[in-house]
Amino acid sequence: MDTRRSRRVSLGLFVTPPQRLGPILAVLAAGLAAVAAPAAGQVRVSAKPNLYPSFQTGVTNYVSRCGAGSRLRVAVRASGGDRVAVADRPPRGGDFAVKVRRRAGADFRLRVQSPTGSKTYYVRCLPRHFPNWTWQRSGTPQAQWYVVAPVGRSAHGYAAIFDTNGVPVWWRHSSKYGPWDAKLLPNGDLAWTRYYLDDRFGIRPTAGFEEHRLDGRLARMIRAVGNPTDTHDLEMLPNGHYLVITYRARRGVDLRAYGGPRRAKVYDGEIQELTRSGKLVWTWRSKDHIGLSEAARWLKIQVKQRESQLKRNRSFDLVHLNSVEPDGAGFVVSARQLDAVFRIDKRTGAITWKLGGTKRPESLSIVGDPYGTTPFGGQHDARLYGDGTLTVYDNETYRDREPRAVRYRIDPQARTATFLEQVTNPEATWSGFAGSARKLPGGDWVICWGGLPLITEQAPGGATVAHLYFRDLKYSYRAFPVPAGRLSASALRRAMDRMTRRRAP
Repeated sequence: MDTRRSRRVSLGLFVTPPQRLGPILAVLAAGLAAVAAPAAGQVRVSAKPNLYPSFQTGVTNYVSRCGAGSRLRVAVRASGGDRVAVADRPPRGGDFAVKVRRRAGADFRLRVQSPTGSKTYYVRCLPRHFPNWTWQRSGTPQAQWYVVAPVGRSAHGYAAIFDTNGVPVWWRHSSKYGPWDAKLLPNGDLAWTRYYLDDRFGIRPTAGFEEHRLDGRLARMIRAVGNPTDTHDLEMLPNGHYLVITYRARRGVDLRAYGGPRRAKVYDGEIQELTRSGKLVWTWRSKDHIGLSEAARWLKIQVKQRESQLKRNRSFDLVHLNSVEPDGAGFVVSARQLDAVFRIDKRTGAITWKLGGTKRPESLSIVGDPYGTTPFGGQHDARLYGDGTLTVYDNETYRDREPRAVRYRIDPQARTATFLEQVTNPEATWSGFAGSARKLPGGDWVICWGGLPLITEQAPGGATVAHLYFRDLKYSYRAFPVPAGRLSASALRRAMDRMTRRRAP
């Protein structure tokens, strides 16, 4: 390379004749102006407190922690003939700023008018104590909404619905307890139960599921009959009835074979079917169908956990039912302390097949599972699909294996459970409790990594499409994905508006 020639080129600007400087400087000035100002038809919006996410013309919903009567300062820069209306103000062009006062839960609109049309954006004021979170998106989500209920070590919490840009578009706060197991019911209502820090599995008389209209109004309380309502699952049946779980204490049970006391207090699991008015129409009890030996691994674990407790506080959770799913003339149930999923015949109460756990005559043969013939470790959220497949969130608690979302094909006639796929996540190396895994029609998974502040949507091959992470030791018991078409953004906004108006002084 000719270094002398290179130097001449690099210094050419300074040896340009004076008569040519004017046009060159004019071009440079125009270029700098183009960088500094938005292009024609471009709108920039910022706010203090900040908008989440930062304003983008392709994103419709935003939040800002502007509640408690504080003012939100909105700065706008519009060019190319665009005009922007902020809240109730008339549209303006150019650079300007306005102050908007809204209480928590209330919203205002940004209307962008351009020569080619107009578009409306929505900014809602988020309560200052709403949980902190981060969101990352690296693909196109197949879910439209994510229903969650992040809880922690506080005595209050939220049920919330996030969109695919990581924005909470709907929420409802409880000041007395943390909502738990939030979900969208088939009738369009939302339901959740009451989470208490010291309640392991629903033994508080005040516990129960709340069914709410979308605008937050309480439709009904759903409680088990004759016993406290467990917090682990609620399912609405096609006939409008509800499935709930409860636990019944039993005393004098000999657990010496597992290192426990001779006369122990234990809790058996019970499933109830209730009408909309709360009448009990069907029940199933684990003690009539499941022996102590099926809970051997977890009984030994519980004995070790309780060695330091006072004798009067020692009780044992035999089955720990955590999900129940309708299946034609029966139900499919997940039992954490059995490391198993099984199907119940509704008419007889008999177990017709069992997947995982200790062997019994009804056990299915497992085909192709990399985790072998003992596939589960304290699993949750067993769900059926119309194609004969079953998904499970497998915590792998107290096992030396990674937590996973796993799917099988169940063949009751051949008595087989054939492994189809699994998904893991490098951030989830442990999962001690809770969790869910739902397979979407397009093939993606929505997984709540139990006991962790992490919720992901992942492709069948495991690639992360969306990543929701709660801060400050918050986590959600489950994540309920809502596919496109079940719930509209406009319905969620109207519901939030109604809730906010009802709370107005």
